[in-house]
Amino acid sequence: MSSDEQDTGDDRARDGARSPGRRDPEQERRAAERARRIRERRAAERRAAAGTPAADGHDEPDEPGETGDTGDRAADTDEVAGPAGRGSGRGAAAAVRERTAARAAERSRSRDPRYRRRRLVALLATAAVVLLGVSAAGWWALGRYGPPVATVRVDGTRQIPVRDVEDAAGDQTGVPLAAVDTDGVAARVSAIPGVAAVEVDRSWPDTLVVAVTERTPAALLDTPDGPKLVDVTGFVYRDAPPDVRLPRLQLPRVAPDDPATLAAVGVLQALPVPVRDQVQTLSLGGGGSTFELGLTEDRRVLWGPWPDTDRTAARARVLGPVLQREGAVYDVSSPSLVTVRQR
Repeated sequence: MSSDEQDTGDDRARDGARSPGRRDPEQERRAAERARRIRERRAAERRAAAGTPAADGHDEPDEPGETGDTGDRAADTDEVAGPAGRGSGRGAAAAVRERTAARAAERSRSRDPRYRRRRLVALLATAAVVLLGVSAAGWWALGRYGPPVATVRVDGTRQIPVRDVEDAAGDQTGVPLAAVDTDGVAARVSAIPGVAAVEVDRSWPDTLVVAVTERTPAALLDTPDGPKLVDVTGFVYRDAPPDVRLPRLQLPRVAPDDPATLAAVGVLQALPVPVRDQVQTLSLGGGGSTFELGLTEDRRVLWGPWPDTDRTAARARVLGPVLQREGAVYDVSSPSLVTVRQR
């Protein structure tokens, strides 16, 4: 039993001994004090339920003029409620406080920029997954039920027969265009001698496009199997046609990873076309560190050190005018001091 309840019981006992219709000043004071304490306790519980701290240590009465008998009625009500009623009220107040705190935490979290960024990232990720799923489903449907290939178009061929490219691509007619293995087609076409690069694309609704980039021949190489074409990268790739006219490389080794091969191809590419048409051979000079060009009409060009590729353009530039002069040996190893002699 609380002190308030005990005091109330004592006062009632004393009141029973006195006149039931009148209270002395001491009883009035004690009743007012009890009413004040009850009001303060209830006000504190209401503030706790609302999550609002008290501004000071005192509370205003619930209603103006709550004194005397009003306080006795409040005390009587509290006595009737008993411990179970007070416990239930405190539990409800605690639940209200928890809900209020949770709502406040949620509002604080929603105002945090980091929380907003995380939500945005999550939304974007979800949208991306959905789009990927829809795209995958759509592509699967096209691969099974989409329009079939009606035509295989070959672009970019000049020396390679179109039929060779079509045979390498395989018979794709009737296959759904979305289901064509474009990587496999490109790999097979790339194996054709003379093909430098291949791109395979779909042209909707029913055309497969095979775009071929052919190798550019720069020279010839005599081999036991006959003359072969050498492209601008130094790659030996196919038999040379009988009527082709290109300079012949006379080097110990011809390969894309050979420095002398790359330097020789660079020299031939740097020469003006009228001069290149006069070159019949390109070989190593004395000691293997220089190039020598064999021209028509039994003429020779002493090119100079082949590792000195920085001077290739300058030598090619002066060679054209120099060949207008009568002579048999043209020395352009030093572009600023060209010499011409008969033998």
